[in-house]
Amino acid sequence: MRPRARTTLWLALLLSTMIASPVASPLAAASPVASVDTVFFRDPQGQLDATRFDTLTANALRLLLDEATANGLPTAPLINRALEGAARRVGGQRILSVVRAHAAALAEAKSALGEGSTVAELDAGATALRSGIDARSLTVVRGTRQNGTAVTALVVLTDVVKRGVPASTAREAVATIARSPRSDDALLGLQATVAKNSQRGPGMALEALNRYVRGTVAGTVSPSTPGTSDRKPVRPPDS
Repeated sequence: MRPRARTTLWLALLLSTMIASPVASPLAAASPVASVDTVFFRDPQGQLDATRFDTLTANALRLLLDEATANGLPTAPLINRALEGAARRVGGQRILSVVRAHAAALAEAKSALGEGSTVAELDAGATALRSGIDARSLTVVRGTRQNGTAVTALVVLTDVVKRGVPASTAREAVATIARSPRSDDALLGLQATVAKNSQRGPGMALEALNRYVRGTVAGTVSPSTPGTSDRKPVRPPDS
């Protein structure tokens, strides 16, 4: 093979590898909010990049990941939280605290959502639990989406509660909309409506939510109203 041909082939292989295995920029992980499917860490072996942490933190994280695996929990959400903390230059103890709390929440979410839940659903459920939403709400939301993913409903529920809407009211609103046709679009519209009105206070957010739900049920609100520019729910930042 000629030198130029070998060089061209090598560059093509390198480019295809980069496309097949993208690694998200640490700056993306440091963003105050990220979409629910944002990946802060991507490794086909699912291993922790210990070089991002000091030795004590890395060793403690390995133990936490081993324990999660033994308990049948996904480790990717835990690795994501750890790397998100590292990207934000959070201290090791705080990173361990967040990862430990998320592991406990994943276990509770698995019990509430069911054994067949996807990693994304468990992660969204764990985030909801850590935001003060109870396990019963997760079960109710899961029950509205027996034949589809509950990720959007769980993320929107969490975001709405974080914006000051009472958890029980948010649960009923999300469950009502989740049962409707084109429910994900309608849920994104709910998220956008509450986010916009929450800037004027929790009372306005609650009023806007009730008005939106009534309009959705009555068919006077179009479910095509965009919730975000990329048509994905926005995951609230971890506390």
